[in-house]
Amino acid sequence: MKVLFIAPAPPPVGGIESVTKNLLDYLKLNPNGVDLILLNTTHRFRPVTSKSILIRLLSGLYNSLRTYISTLKIIKKDKPDILHLASSASLALLKDILILFLSNKYKIPTVLHLHFGRIPSLKEKNNWEWKLLKRVIKMSHSTIVIDNKSYDSLMKEGYNTIANIPNPLSLEVESQAQNLNYYPVSRKEGQLIYVGHLIYDKGVYELVTACTQVDAVEQLILIGPYENKVKEELIQIANLRSNGNWLVFTGEIEITEVLSYMKNAPILVLPSYTEGFPMVILEGMAMGCSIIATDVGAISDMIGINSNVPNGHIVPIKNVEKLKDAIGNMLQDKNLIETYSRRGVQRVLENYTMKSVYSQYYSIWKDLNV
Repeated sequence: MKVLFIAPAPPPVGGIESVTKNLLDYLKLNPNGVDLILLNTTHRFRPVTSKSILIRLLSGLYNSLRTYISTLKIIKKDKPDILHLASSASLALLKDILILFLSNKYKIPTVLHLHFGRIPSLKEKNNWEWKLLKRVIKMSHSTIVIDNKSYDSLMKEGYNTIANIPNPLSLEVESQAQNLNYYPVSRKEGQLIYVGHLIYDKGVYELVTACTQVDAVEQLILIGPYENKVKEELIQIANLRSNGNWLVFTGEIEITEVLSYMKNAPILVLPSYTEGFPMVILEGMAMGCSIIATDVGAISDMIGINSNVPNGHIVPIKNVEKLKDAIGNMLQDKNLIETYSRRGVQRVLENYTMKSVYSQYYSIWKDLNV
């Protein structure tokens, strides 16, 4: 079975890119009769931290045209049986419509994979993006979402081809999680880590501000790319307590180093304004971090907030006071940190392995390939 997989791939590394890499790595070891043809849609000529609307529009237009032409060439040359299209919505939905037009024209069953968690809010707004989203869903044969709220919203809208499938853990991280499950590590008391782009929408300003008000925070390590202006502003905030000596910037580092930091830190914090399925949460859980995060995208599902065995706390978006309280309370409760650590490792190994997630992808492909 030939599957044309249209999605971004590293570099840079993000949520969708990680899924692509993890799937490719898994299929190298377990092909299962599947020939995966990757069409890499990673944006070119755009800095990962850029918020410029003009840059986003120009790079988006270029990327859409390039993807459309490449898709047409692959369809004609390789004749795929299934087309699997990853989407981040927004203006990219226009590109998705073009791709779906091609797949329908050439009678290729298509899986639309929605890698974002804003579906309930889009439905409520009933704006242009929601109207485009409904159109691409109708043009697809099957649609995958990554969180319960999105699944419920689309099912209530009357769509009956929706599947809720989480993103998978990489084989490398899964292997380390297996070891941690049997041999827990000691962690640095009072240490917090954040992993991701250091931009306003990730809540890093609120995070640093909150930490200036919690003396128990001995070190906050910010891991990820940043603009110099952002670093200077965060240092200025951090200077409000102990001259900011507790704040550390690593810049962008390799995943092996990130995992090492995660193993040492008792708590990972992600106070983002919007997310789909943040892989950093999954990786942090796998490495035994307790989680403090906002209730966006799939995060509540990932850390089991609505279950009897959660492995983290949820805080409101942009709320420094609640974030401060969550950090302070967790740092004071070592037993809770140890409980959350153990639960997080167990949860990812039970629900988020590549084998488990891939079997769900394969089931959809097989059903469509008739």
